[in-house]
Amino acid sequence: MKLFRLGCYLTLVIGSFGFPLKAVRAQAQESWRLAKDKDQIQVYTRNIPGSRSTELKVECTMAGTQSQLVALLSDIANYKNVIYKTKSARLIRRVSETELLYYVVTSVPWPVSDRDMSVQLTFAQDPASKVLEVKGVGVPNLVAAQPNTVRIADWLAIWNVRPINKQRMQVTYTCRLDPGGDIPAWLDNVAAASSAYQSFVLIRNSLSLPRYQGKTFAFLSN
Repeated sequence: MKLFRLGCYLTLVIGSFGFPLKAVRAQAQESWRLAKDKDQIQVYTRNIPGSRSTELKVECTMAGTQSQLVALLSDIANYKNVIYKTKSARLIRRVSETELLYYVVTSVPWPVSDRDMSVQLTFAQDPASKVLEVKGVGVPNLVAAQPNTVRIADWLAIWNVRPINKQRMQVTYTCRLDPGGDIPAWLDNVAAASSAYQSFVLIRNSLSLPRYQGKTFAFLSN
């Protein structure tokens, strides 16, 4: 089911539907299943008993800085080029340098309908550890239901980004998702890990684009 964001996702990161941040972190001590390990990107999955939601975790290193990553994730107009399977995305409101709201539609293979959601994206850096946290929370009913798409029912995703040195980062991305509607088992099982891997390959490669160089943010101390 994680095929619907990373991006989350992605892009991001998302879900004010009863999945608080502490719930994701509390479950982080449970066992994960390694689903893909390639190009220094590890993708883990696990089911949540008694729930339609599943969880995904990605661990990898990236060449670049936290400022470049924030610039990329804040660049909603360019999501179609840098966030895997994004069909369209638009900024709803930029609240501040550390908070924005956007709407995104994710392409899903036929015969499944595309998925959409509205997202509150926030950025914060711990002043002591310099760890950057990016949190995406789905905002229900911010945008009216659209034809030929299914609204993602539940989503919460967290990026924790630790600087290794001035030009390299360690990333841990965790998300929890119920994509809404019906998802064939073959699509969930076969595509989830591959989609997550492709998402992070694209993001990692996109950090070097000229549009993300030389960016500075008042809340970041690189």
